[in-house]
Parts: sequence; structure tokens; C-alpha cells
Amino acid sequence: MRVHIDALQCEGHGMCAATAPDLYDLNDDGYATPTDFEVPSGSESQAESGATACPMGAIKVLH
Repeated sequence: MRVHIDALQCEGHGMCAATAPDLYDLNDDGYATPTDFEVPSGSESQAESGATACPMGAIKVLH
């Protein structure tokens, strides 16, 4: 499972990191980074929760 974050859609609300801080990091400006990463085994539900929390729909979980 992979996560893709559309950097053009991300507005830096930080809800992904608030919901799943072990997976989603924010840069100094508050934007999610990195924009593409592999989800560690056992963290799939956190990845989904962080994606769902994004008010801009900038996060896609790719199965």
C-alpha cells in the first residue's frame, strides 16, 4: 500500500498528521511531506484515517 499526497491540493491544515502522527509529517510551513511513501505493514488503517481526515482530499491511498 502506498500513499500519494497531491502537493498542489494540500493547504497545510495538518489534519493528516493530527490523526496519524506516526505516518504523516509536516514541513516547517505545515504541509504534508513526503508526498509519496510506502505504508509500513500494520499501519494501513492509520493511512486510511489520515487520508480521510484531509479536508482538501489531497491524500490518496493506493492499494
